[in-house]
Amino acid sequence: MLVRAYLLVVFQCFTVAIGARVCPTFRDYDKLFNKKCFNNPDAERNITELIQSWPGFSAEEHYLTTEDGYRVLVERAYSKITQKNPIIIVHGIAMSAFGWVNRGNVSLARLLGDLGYDVWMLNYRGTWYSKGHVNLTTGNKNYWKYTIDNLGLYDVRAVVNFVSQETNRQSIYLGYSMGSSGFYIYSSTFPEEAKENVKAMIGIAPVINFTGVKSIALYTSYVWPTLKRFIYTFWNGEILPGYSIFLRPLTRFSGGMYLIQSINNLLFGDDYDQMDPLHYPQFATQMLDSVAVELWTHYLQIYETGVFKRFDYGEEMNLKKYGTPTPPVYDLSKIQIPMAVFASENDWLATIENANQIYSEIQPSVRCGFHVIPHKKWNHIDFLIAKDNPKYFYKYLFKKVNDLGDGKCES
Repeated sequence: MLVRAYLLVVFQCFTVAIGARVCPTFRDYDKLFNKKCFNNPDAERNITELIQSWPGFSAEEHYLTTEDGYRVLVERAYSKITQKNPIIIVHGIAMSAFGWVNRGNVSLARLLGDLGYDVWMLNYRGTWYSKGHVNLTTGNKNYWKYTIDNLGLYDVRAVVNFVSQETNRQSIYLGYSMGSSGFYIYSSTFPEEAKENVKAMIGIAPVINFTGVKSIALYTSYVWPTLKRFIYTFWNGEILPGYSIFLRPLTRFSGGMYLIQSINNLLFGDDYDQMDPLHYPQFATQMLDSVAVELWTHYLQIYETGVFKRFDYGEEMNLKKYGTPTPPVYDLSKIQIPMAVFASENDWLATIENANQIYSEIQPSVRCGFHVIPHKKWNHIDFLIAKDNPKYFYKYLFKKVNDLGDGKCES
């Protein structure tokens, strides 16, 4: 059986030269010359090309230079703009904006565009699409010495201000996982500026402190000092650059994809039911992206202390940088923007407890809805890749976006 599976993988790796072979069911992947399977041309397209392949859509690339010198790509997708508020979508850790465009006609960016929204998608620094800098290259260790603070204070701030200037309108911000963390940092640090530029914010599987976390990812804290030195030595501070290429052979047969999902379940929550056979290969090989070593260090600091605070450089450096021996805590009560939260019961990384704490820390006057996905097995990455996203997530999300755009704040 193992020999047969290996030969099947080798054969398909050499015979599928264009696109990626996809099949309507996982069992279909295990049959050679299966007429039900076909090559998906989207597998060879970047974000801009994917948007341009949608009928009636236009795509724009905007490179922004942040105040600390990083060059980040903002992708714009639109068809017929009929809604008054542009949408900003910001991704989570170990991914890019590709996650909003890689599911064909059920991609989040496409569906929002079909509803008449002007969609802007940030690619955080360090991702495949945003590796530029005014002075540094990715081969320089200093390039990767950024934290979650930098994402919120610079990247998120840059895209929010840019969209406001380009459209002369307030945006509705959708932040998934780390995309929400960045916004909480920005809007609590610059509350007046954020209020001027942002109409409302929706946190999707939001993260501030990992309360109740079950994910094995946080167990890296026990060996992190050693791992950190290893990553700096071999990859200059970039965690597993290009590692998705090693997953490509596994997406050629069903057992390989279930193996990938088994690992994902340990990271994000157990859910095999929502695996989408048509799009799983693309998810596994194209959506995953690099992580900066100090960014993960920052998340581990938050996990270990249970406090959503700035990066801890040590007492001496903290005194120089912050004027206090310990890092300042982000005060979410300063946020003046209407906010809603989407969470799920089986999310092992951004737990219900974590989401409840976020909702309790913001002012009652800006609490505009706490929605739990009506599917018991829904996990962290199901918000991105679940086959039933339109049924369990999108229909509720789109209603909330519409309500917030109309100024309705229903808790």
